[in-house]
Amino acid sequence: MVFVDYAILVLYLAGLFGIAAWLARRAAQGSDHYFLGGRRLPWWALGSSGMSSNLDAAGTMTILTLIYLYGLHGFFIEMRGGVVLPIAVFLAFMGKWHQRSGVVTTAEWMRLRFGPGAQGTAARVTAAFTYLVITVAMVVFFLAAAGTFLAVFLPWDPVTCAVAMALIGLTYTLVSGLYGVVWTDVFQSFLIAAAAAYVAVTASGLVSPDLVAAWPGAAFNDPLPRLADGGLAPYELFWVFLVFWVGKGVLEGLGGSGGSAYMAQRFYAAPSAAATRKVAMLWCALFAFRWPMVLGFAVIAIHLGVGRENPEQILPLVLQSEFFPAGVRGMIVAAIFAASMSTFDSTINAGASYVVKDIFQPLRPRASERTLVIAGYAASVLIVALGLFLALTLADSVLGVWTTIVIQLFPAFLVPFALRWFWARFNGAGFTAGIAAGFAASTAVSFGLGGLVLNEAQTLAFVGLVSFVGSLAGTYATAPADRVVLEEFYKRVRPFGFWPADWKKPHRRELRGDLLRLPVALVWQVSTFMLPMLAVLRMWGAFAAVATVFAATGAHLLLELRRGDGGVESSSHG
Repeated sequence: MVFVDYAILVLYLAGLFGIAAWLARRAAQGSDHYFLGGRRLPWWALGSSGMSSNLDAAGTMTILTLIYLYGLHGFFIEMRGGVVLPIAVFLAFMGKWHQRSGVVTTAEWMRLRFGPGAQGTAARVTAAFTYLVITVAMVVFFLAAAGTFLAVFLPWDPVTCAVAMALIGLTYTLVSGLYGVVWTDVFQSFLIAAAAAYVAVTASGLVSPDLVAAWPGAAFNDPLPRLADGGLAPYELFWVFLVFWVGKGVLEGLGGSGGSAYMAQRFYAAPSAAATRKVAMLWCALFAFRWPMVLGFAVIAIHLGVGRENPEQILPLVLQSEFFPAGVRGMIVAAIFAASMSTFDSTINAGASYVVKDIFQPLRPRASERTLVIAGYAASVLIVALGLFLALTLADSVLGVWTTIVIQLFPAFLVPFALRWFWARFNGAGFTAGIAAGFAASTAVSFGLGGLVLNEAQTLAFVGLVSFVGSLAGTYATAPADRVVLEEFYKRVRPFGFWPADWKKPHRRELRGDLLRLPVALVWQVSTFMLPMLAVLRMWGAFAAVATVFAATGAHLLLELRRGDGGVESSSHG
C-alpha cells in the first residue's frame, strides 16, 4: 500500500475512536445502557449493526474459498453457517419473543423460564458458560483470519496485526459499550456497502466464457442445488448434507441463539416488538452485500490466475492487483477491517454481558451500576486475552477453525436451546443435562475418542441426538418447572408449541401467522442473497426467476408488516 491507502485507514480509525469517545458518557450510565443501549436504539441502527456484525474478514476468506472451489454451490455449503438462516427465524417470530422477554441476556432469560430455584440457576449458569465458550471460539476465528489478512498490507507480521486488532477493538468497545458497537457498525456499514459495490461491478465486467472455463467450480454455478455429484467431494451425496446444514441453521434460529450472543442481543435491545421485524428485514437486506462481493473477489482471482495453490490467500492476492489502485485499495482494506471490527466488537460486548449479568451480579447482588460497568470492562479484557492466546497458539487454517465451530461446537447446544421455547414440560435440569451431553459428544468427535470418525452430516446428527437424549433424561428425571412461573412466562412471551391449549387459545391467530411466516422468510432470505450473485455472473434467465420469488415473498412480508399481523404490538419496555 502507498501513502493515500494508509491515510484512509488512519481516517477510518480516527472516526472509530471519535464515535466511541462521543458515546462514552452515555454508555457509563449503567449496565442496561452499556449492554443494551438503554433499549432506545432505533431499529434501523440495530439492523445496520446486525449486518456489519455478521460480515468479517474471517467469514469472507472462508466463503471465498468455497465459491472458488464449488461455484454457487459454495453458497449452498454455507447454509451450515455463513448464510445465517437464523435471521429468517428472528424475522418470523423469534425477534419479538426476545424483545417481549425484557431481559439483558439469554442466560438471564433462564430465570424467567425456569424460575429462581436450583434448576433455573443451573440453567442460567450453564447458558452463560455456553455463550462464553462460543464467544472465545469466535474471537479465535476472527483474530486468526484478521492477522493473516492485515499482515499482507501492513509492515507487521500476522501476530502483531492480530494483537493490534484486538487492542483497537477492545479499546473502543470498553469505552462506549453497545452504543459504540452499534453506531460504529452503522458508520462501518457505509464502507462495506461501497466496497461490495465496487468489487461486484468490477468482477461482472470480467465474466466471459474463457473465465468460466478456467474456474475450478464453474461446473457448479447452478441457482438450484444438485442432489448428488462426484465433483462436489467431500459432499458427493449433496442433498443429505444440505438437509443437515439447513436443519442446523433453522434449529439455531429456533433456539433463539443464532449461534452467537450478539444476534439475540440486538433483539433484546429493540425498542418495541413491532420494531423487531424491521430490524430483521433490514439486517437481511443489507447482508446481501456480502455475496456479490465475495463472488466478485473469486471472479477477479480466476481472471488473474491466482488461488489454486492456497485459496485462503485469494483475498490479499487480489487486493494487490491492478484492479485496486491506490486509494481504492485503502478503501477496500478499510472496509474489510471495518467488517472484522464490527463482528469482533459485537462478540466482545455480548460475551461480557453474560459474565456480568449471569456470573458476577448473582454473586454480588448489591453491586452498583458503576461496579457492573467496571466488571464489564474486566470481562471484555479477559475474553479478548484468552481468545488472542488461543488464536496465536492453536489456529492454523481459517476454514478449519470455522468448520470446527459450526459443525462440532454449535450442535452441542442447539437442541436444549430450542426445546426451552416450545415445550412446557422441559425444565432447567433437562437444559443443563442436554448441554452437558452435547459438549461431551462434541469433545468425543473432536478428539476421535473410541475411533470415532464422522463426516459433517454424521457429526451434526450424532451430537444433536446425544444432546436430545440428555435433555429428555434430565427433564423426566426431575420435577417440572413451577406452573406459576410457566404461566407468567407464557403470558409475557406467547410462543407456539407444546403449551396448555387454554393458554394458547387467545393467541391462536398470531401463532398461526408466526408458523406460516417462517417458510416465506426463509425463501425471501435465500433469494435476497442469490439475486445479486446471479447478476454478477450475468445469468439473466435464472435472475428473472429468482427476482420473481424475491418480489413475491418480500411483498408478502412487507404487507404483513404494514398491517401489523401476527400480534406484533407496539409496546416497549421502559
